[in-house]
Amino acid sequence: MFDRPVVDSVTFAREAGELRGEIAVKILDRLHDAVTDDTGAISYRLSGFVNAEEKPSLRLWVSGMLKLVCQRCLGPVDFRLESIREFELVAQGVPLSDPAEEAEDVEQIYADPRLDVAALVEDEVILSLPMVSSHEPGECQAVVAQGAGKQTDSPFSKLSALKRQ
Repeated sequence: MFDRPVVDSVTFAREAGELRGEIAVKILDRLHDAVTDDTGAISYRLSGFVNAEEKPSLRLWVSGMLKLVCQRCLGPVDFRLESIREFELVAQGVPLSDPAEEAEDVEQIYADPRLDVAALVEDEVILSLPMVSSHEPGECQAVVAQGAGKQTDSPFSKLSALKRQ
């Protein structure tokens, strides 16, 4: 059984906490539909800090190798995951800013006294996946349809024969 790491996000940030670990891909339930193989692990490092505006913040690094499904040939394709994201903690009840107005590398999230680190890592992994996974051009494995190579009559050839009668 995996003990999910939990932190008080504001205290963790103010005390410049740091947490490192690995999470097995097989326990990241929301990721199962995207991967062909649930072996392996995602490495993460979560560190807390107070940003230049004196707001508690978190920085999350995630990395790992995932096997995704190529959308061209439906074969497995390796995907190297590398992501760094900063989160600015916002008190509950205070509206979050418009994502379009946020800095691209900083996201606002609500402060949580019981922040589930594994869920945060899983969110980041899912958001880091490509919209369409595929091999590099020319690397796809050819998919041979069952019965390929057999010469079959066109369904219209019989109609053509009837028309000539």
